[in-house]
Amino acid sequence: MRKESGGNKIIACCGILFLLMTLFLAAPVHAEPDTKVDPDGWQVWGEEYWPTPPARGGIARAAAPVYIGLMNPNHFPVLDWFSMSFMYEKLINSDAHQQPTIPWLAESWEYLDDVTVLMTLRQGVYFHDGSLFNAESLKYQMEWILDKQNRAWTRTWMEPLESVEIVDEYTVKWHFKRPWGAFLGTMASVPGFMISQKALVGDHAITASKRMQRLIVTAKRKLKKAEEDEDNVDDNGPLTVDAAEKKVQQAEDYLTALETNEEKFKALAEGARPLDSYPVGTGQFTLETASHGNYIQLKRNPNWWFGKSIGHPDMPYFDGIKVTVIPDPSVRLANLKAGKLDFIVLNARQFRVVENDPKIEVNIYPFNMLFYLTLNHAKGPCQDIRVRKAISHAIDRKALVVGTQFGQARIATCLYPEDHWAHNPDLKPVEFNPRLSKKLLADAGYPDGLTLKGFSLNIPETQTFSKAIMGMLDKVGITWKPVFLGITGMSEPFQKLDFDLVGSIYPLVQEPDHIASLLYKPDSFFNNGRSHNETAVALIESGRKEVDVEKRKQIYFDLEKALYDNYEDVWLFYPNAIMATNKNFQGFNVDLFKKYGEGYFFSHPMWFKNGRP
Repeated sequence: MRKESGGNKIIACCGILFLLMTLFLAAPVHAEPDTKVDPDGWQVWGEEYWPTPPARGGIARAAAPVYIGLMNPNHFPVLDWFSMSFMYEKLINSDAHQQPTIPWLAESWEYLDDVTVLMTLRQGVYFHDGSLFNAESLKYQMEWILDKQNRAWTRTWMEPLESVEIVDEYTVKWHFKRPWGAFLGTMASVPGFMISQKALVGDHAITASKRMQRLIVTAKRKLKKAEEDEDNVDDNGPLTVDAAEKKVQQAEDYLTALETNEEKFKALAEGARPLDSYPVGTGQFTLETASHGNYIQLKRNPNWWFGKSIGHPDMPYFDGIKVTVIPDPSVRLANLKAGKLDFIVLNARQFRVVENDPKIEVNIYPFNMLFYLTLNHAKGPCQDIRVRKAISHAIDRKALVVGTQFGQARIATCLYPEDHWAHNPDLKPVEFNPRLSKKLLADAGYPDGLTLKGFSLNIPETQTFSKAIMGMLDKVGITWKPVFLGITGMSEPFQKLDFDLVGSIYPLVQEPDHIASLLYKPDSFFNNGRSHNETAVALIESGRKEVDVEKRKQIYFDLEKALYDNYEDVWLFYPNAIMATNKNFQGFNVDLFKKYGEGYFFSHPMWFKNGRP
């Protein structure tokens, strides 16, 4: 992986962390690993899905802790993927085991060889601006992501892509520089969100036109200076008349070229709006209005392709969705109970408050957000595996889940939860054994204990579990008093490796290569040299290249074992997501959601009983 610049490290690091604050209802869900699931079973819309028929109408009211941020999914920061996922759609959706198996905007795909994929695209799909989704628009978007000037934080994920070849209007060939096993998983992630080519061209033109205008100002100053130098040529000076004339001519030519380009970009930008503020996807809803820091309101897309394709043209059923920014979770809950909101995501503590409320419907599903402790292997006490073992065995994971999550979480063994296709089923949670921790510390030269420095993200979720960890470590003689920092404040000490232990969250475990590469490739912005497990690195490289799913699965089993045996980090738990709605909110079948994941969620819009809030 190419080493990122310092600025890009900050952006990318923050790009990973911002997701943990979103209302991403279309999150990974839990399905029993040994359950045989019909891959097309999500395609049900009758009584087996919901006992009463859907109804059109009404504005659904939700709340988010933060404003959506930028509305081009490839730009930092996006803070509300709930809203984003209703405006944009991906080429491929993931099933409940996080395998990219469900065709969406891509109708089918086939590996012609290890470095070539033939993909057929869905026909009859239009972007919100009326432009057509086709092979040309897909090719343009991928080239746009790869262009450094466009500042796409997703560009590093796309590095193996050599080119996209247009076969016909709805068929493309993907050509890779080398075998790319993570390709389908990447298309089921942010790079796979399809954006209007017309909007991308206009957005680029707006940016380029402004850049040309700035350059023109500088070029005019340089031309004026060259003309002044020409007027003041001294036969005895260093600048000859010919050289002065040449300098003026070069300045004039440069200015003319800039002005020509500025006119070209200005023409392309006419009528265009910046994508960071005006999203243009193919999704169920379009942007209606937005007030920065206050709310975003979406309106129904009457031309949504999916509902029409299955004979349900009323999809989506809501006339719109309004997401209001309410940072305080207790205020969000109060608004739900007062009937001012229709649905919110609760924290575990709030679940106990509403679980028996007759006016509120609560649905719980496991969420693939990993809470863990990052250890610094490069310097300090955690270089010694005995210290790393002592830390891990000092943590009572069951008590952590009960005490901080009120039982609403799954204990982690390593990177991938048990419902994930890459999870190694042979691994067990690290044993809680404080006596062993004390012995290991003594063996490592710390019979009287030790002090670890570090930090944690300054939000309630990380504060709660970090403080619980502090108490558990203290009982075996390890003092850890993390500094609670904002996202930007964390970047500098992390880059300088100025820590021993960090309270961390990885927000969304989907494509297995993404989390593995980000955390355990030494040159990744989320590792930065803090660990270098050669066995793990070799397995990550193999998993990235392997295109056979079963072989990839074994590689990730081996990767988890290598990380587990080396006590690379301290993996703690995956929390449950808890969605609360009023009783008038219809159409969320949690059992189908758990069984079919994104395949169910994006194909089964919800509605109000009788079409009214």
